[in-house]
Amino acid sequence: MKLALIGCGRIAAIHIESIIRYTLDFAQPIEIVALIDTNLFNAERFKRTYNLSCRIFSQLEEAAQDMDLDSVIISVPHYLHEDLTLRALNQKLNILLEKPMAHRLDSAFRILDCARRSDQIFMIAENSQYWPEILKVKELLLQGVIGEIVTAKASFRQASDRDIFDSYSVLESDSESKAWRYSLTATGGGITIDGGAHWIRPLRFWFGEIIGTFSKFSYPHPLMEGESLSQAIFTFENSVTAIFEGILTEKTVFSKDYPFRITGTLGEIVVGPEGNGVYIFDQEHPEGVQVLNEHGYINSFYHQFHDFYSCVSAGKIPDASAEYALGEMKVALAMERSNIEGTWVAPQNIV
Repeated sequence: MKLALIGCGRIAAIHIESIIRYTLDFAQPIEIVALIDTNLFNAERFKRTYNLSCRIFSQLEEAAQDMDLDSVIISVPHYLHEDLTLRALNQKLNILLEKPMAHRLDSAFRILDCARRSDQIFMIAENSQYWPEILKVKELLLQGVIGEIVTAKASFRQASDRDIFDSYSVLESDSESKAWRYSLTATGGGITIDGGAHWIRPLRFWFGEIIGTFSKFSYPHPLMEGESLSQAIFTFENSVTAIFEGILTEKTVFSKDYPFRITGTLGEIVVGPEGNGVYIFDQEHPEGVQVLNEHGYINSFYHQFHDFYSCVSAGKIPDASAEYALGEMKVALAMERSNIEGTWVAPQNIV
């Protein structure tokens, strides 16, 4: 694999760390041959930080021609996804595109249409599909360890001054007055379409498709143009009902909370505080017993790259199709419409 990273920001750093570790673990023929970024200052700093020997380009087409690329990872603001993805497909490159697929649904449809007509691998980087804790919960649910599912809760709470990815800060060389994630135009929404996807995907993975949502948005963060408080009820095709909540504030200090809690007729399964570990609460273990001791969220990027590399090198089918990844976008947009209309909205009716 001859790989280029398009975008040298914060999430690209998580990708490169996972790729370096993966390459060392498996001794695979993976070369990072190019960094592509219109901000050459950031690209140079990124190259120094990770001691890369690759070349730096400001344009994708030049890098593809000079470096004989076969694959790219696209980690740029949402509104740039369509342009860069279509250009990469035109260059016959395999693509791992950061979620969401695009900032608007029509843009996502154009991407999908072009990808379907291509022979290249096209994956959406929704890493929660590979989060070890999420996979363990799926296994436990299939085993029926808590009986019949009654309900579930998914929640994430974040303060922009304590963001582990530093996503809401402005890079040293940036001229913007605020980070792009605060911009409604750049993101296509608030926290739901972005970070909320990591919580919506596991719910779909466990319970099937969301068939309706009743949602309410609020705006506690003064810089976030889209919603910074997202609250919803979800109903699923198997009749399970779940509660979803996401919040971004400036400086609030949050208590520790379970990001996922699934309640059944025989007990509960929870993903531990800050997403670490899996616990079962039942009659035998009323105080809870840990069944997975792993700090897995960051590791999910490693497993995600393994899937992408296996698809490119061995013809594997991605664990989740790009069409399936469109589901989180449709849920987020259904939540937005529900907030506006004050009624239940079905994601499948979002077109």
